Amino acid sequence: MSSVIFDLEGPLSPMDHAYEVMRRFVPEGDLIFEVLSRYDDVVYLKERREGYEPGTTLQLIVPFLLAHGVTEEGLKEVSEQADLTPGALETVRELTCPKFIASTSYEQHALTVASRLGIPERNVYCTRLPLDEAPEPSEEERELVREIERELLELYPPDEVEDRELVDRVDELLGRLEGTSLGEFSARVKVVGGSRKAAVVEDVCESLGLEVEEVACIGDSITDVEMLRAVREGGGLAVAFNGNEYCIPEADVAVAAPSLIAILPILETFFEHGKEEALEVAFELEGREVNPGVEAEILVVEEATEEEMEEFIERSERMRERVRGEAGKLG
Repeated sequence: MSSVIFDLEGPLSPMDHAYEVMRRFVPEGDLIFEVLSRYDDVVYLKERREGYEPGTTLQLIVPFLLAHGVTEEGLKEVSEQADLTPGALETVRELTCPKFIASTSYEQHALTVASRLGIPERNVYCTRLPLDEAPEPSEEERELVREIERELLELYPPDEVEDRELVDRVDELLGRLEGTSLGEFSARVKVVGGSRKAAVVEDVCESLGLEVEEVACIGDSITDVEMLRAVREGGGLAVAFNGNEYCIPEADVAVAAPSLIAILPILETFFEHGKEEALEVAFELEGREVNPGVEAEILVVEEATEEEMEEFIERSERMRERVRGEAGKLG
C-alpha cells in the first residue's frame, strides 16, 4: 500500500480562502492580510521565533473576523465560490491509493473542497475555527480592532517596510488584543502548518501501517516546507507544484504547469516502481507534453545547479500567479 498527501490551496484549489474572506468582509482586509502574511513569513524564516508555525496568519486574522461579524456560514459561502485547480479532479480520481489533505485552511473551506474531490472528511487535516462558539465582541473591542486596522494599513505595502520595523510594529499592535475576548479566542486556534503538517505524515503512516518511503506529498508554499522535508528525508517523494522560493528547495521534484495532471506520471511511477524511477521519469518529461495540451517545466531539485534553481523558481512563481491569481503572491 502507498498514500498521497495534498496541500489544498494551490495544488487542489487556487483560492486562498482566508485572503478572500478578509477581502469580502473586512474593509481593505486584503491589504491587512498581506501585511500580516509578510509578518508571518519574516517571523518564521528570519526571526526563527521558537514555537512559531508558518501559516499563523490564519490565527492572527481571527479578531478581525469576529469584530466584523463573520460567521461560519460566511466562511462556507466564500468557499463555495472556489474553483478547483485545473486537473485536480482528474488527478485525484486517477490515483487509486488512499488520498489525504493536509491544509492550513479553515475546516469550512477544506471540507468543502475535499467533498468536491471525493476525499472523505476523516482524511482531511485542517485548522478548526468554531467562529459561532466565540463570545460577542464588545463595542470597545470592535473600536480597538478598527484602530489596529488603521495602523496596520500604514505598513502597506509590507515588502517596502524594513523587516525589523514590520515585526516590532505588528507585535505591538497585536499585543493590544491581549486580555480581550478576541485575543483569548484567537489564541486557541491551532493552525495546521509547519511542524503540524509534518506530523500529518507520521499520523498517516501510523494509521495505514506505512513507512514514509511509501508516501508522496504535494505542496506549494512556506506552510508545506516541513512536510516536504519530512517526506523527502524519509525516502518518500516530495513534489512542489507551482511552488514558491520557500518550498521548491525542500522538494525532490518541482513542477510548474497550468494543470495538476502534469504530476500524474511522476506519482504513478513512484507508486508502481519507486522513487528512483519516478525521478528518471521526471527527467524524461522535462519540456514535453505530459498529457495532450499540458506542457510542464520540471526540475529534479537535487541535480540542479544554483543557477538552474534560481531560474526555475522564477518560472514557477510566474506560473503560480497565472494559476492562482492574487493569491499566488502570498508566501
